[in-house]
Amino acid sequence: MIRLPVLLRRQKSRFVYGLLWLPYIAFYQVVNRFPVFEPVELPMTALDRAVPFVPELLPLYVSYIPFYWWTVSRSEDDEAATRIFVATHFQLLVSSIVWIVFPVVMPREVFYSAEVYGWADSFWRWFDAPNNCLPSLHAANGLLFIRFNWRRPMRRLHTSVAMAIVASTVLVKQHYVVDVAAGFLVYALTESLLRRVEIHPRHNEPGTIAKDNPQRPVTSECV
Repeated sequence: MIRLPVLLRRQKSRFVYGLLWLPYIAFYQVVNRFPVFEPVELPMTALDRAVPFVPELLPLYVSYIPFYWWTVSRSEDDEAATRIFVATHFQLLVSSIVWIVFPVVMPREVFYSAEVYGWADSFWRWFDAPNNCLPSLHAANGLLFIRFNWRRPMRRLHTSVAMAIVASTVLVKQHYVVDVAAGFLVYALTESLLRRVEIHPRHNEPGTIAKDNPQRPVTSECV
């Protein structure tokens, strides 16, 4: 087993989680916008060609960002917050190794153009250059969101949303089919890690008994 202390407390304000994940976003952007090696295009497989192009689903694809925040912000306690913090950052780490060593680019210009999509095209190219394709972090985190929302209210709704977001990655031509399969593999590694992780509060934390003074209980406080 892997013993970890509480790395992230459950926050009173949901919006704090957005700030706590800023380093995550910054790291993703650096890897995305400054590839070490020249990104390569993969050949379109028969399955890639068979998947229809449905640009109307682009808002669904982008909804991954608020859905990410919503899943994290629903952490029930310090252990849940720490687990999702570890899991999401582990998936980013594993994916980044592949992105750096073997960057794969999707030829978005084949499907999108500034003439048709205007400012949206320019913004999307600035915010998310098509270099971090393999594996798909949308796919890996989508399965992770299903896992963490499974024992929460409205799990069927959250599962449906997560799977729709994963499907949108290929329908809006942001990813190859193999990217999604690779994302599922990243999640499988993360699931294996989570099964081995035990979260232990530090000594003298609220809600624990201080070992150096067992006669003096520490009262719990709301977090």
